[in-house]
Amino acid sequence: MPATVVDENPSLLWIAIPSVLLLSGYFVRKWYLARRLRVHGIGKGAPGFQTGVRKLRVPPELIARIRAGEEVSPDEIAAAAARMEAEERGEVTAEPTPQSKKTETKPKSKSKPVEKEVPSDPANEWLPEGITAPKKRAKGKKK
Repeated sequence: MPATVVDENPSLLWIAIPSVLLLSGYFVRKWYLARRLRVHGIGKGAPGFQTGVRKLRVPPELIARIRAGEEVSPDEIAAAAARMEAEERGEVTAEPTPQSKKTETKPKSKSKPVEKEVPSDPANEWLPEGITAPKKRAKGKKK
């Protein structure tokens, strides 16, 4: 009987295939992450959406100067925004707005009145109510 020759060294396929798989996985993941960043942008929402950016109230005089192309310093904008906030706070302290008050709803049944707090944060006024207010837990279904 002829003796079969068994290689002492492992087959080249046992080295080549796993290394090709690892390298291809690395490059595919790198390509996918770059594409996802290019398509969806950074952060939540649409490309160019900036999170944590606060809107400032600026007087119409400064807006007109900016639209006219005049250079307006950040110090001027900050001072004008502080002045507008002070005016706004002065009006709010004199007469509370219905948005900052707690409103009582009268339930039809004879239970305790339910108080709903309306969010008064002007920076988040453009967000939907479901995101800013905590969600209430739904009642479980009876079996």
